[in-house]
Amino acid sequence: MKPSDNVSFFSSAIYSAEAVRLAAAVMEGRMGVKVSKAPGGLNVSVSGPGASAGEFANEALNQQCRLDLWRVNSRIASIITTKALLSAAGEKKAPRGR
Repeated sequence: MKPSDNVSFFSSAIYSAEAVRLAAAVMEGRMGVKVSKAPGGLNVSVSGPGASAGEFANEALNQQCRLDLWRVNSRIASIITTKALLSAAGEKKAPRGR
């Protein structure tokens, strides 16, 4: 594929397909986005008035960072939520000696 200002390649070593697809959904109202498979990643073509491959790449990076942070922090977030719900429900302690 011939490189241009409106076509970008997203390597699967850096960007997950989920992050690229989330970015496409976010940018859907502002520009036309076409995602296609390529060896080692995804090609993304953007079109429309004011469409910028750089703007799309920035959104893809934002989505990838969010996914990475969620993977790292999901366990602790789950523990905090569980403790908060148990606290709000008035956790009952099991009787001793039984």
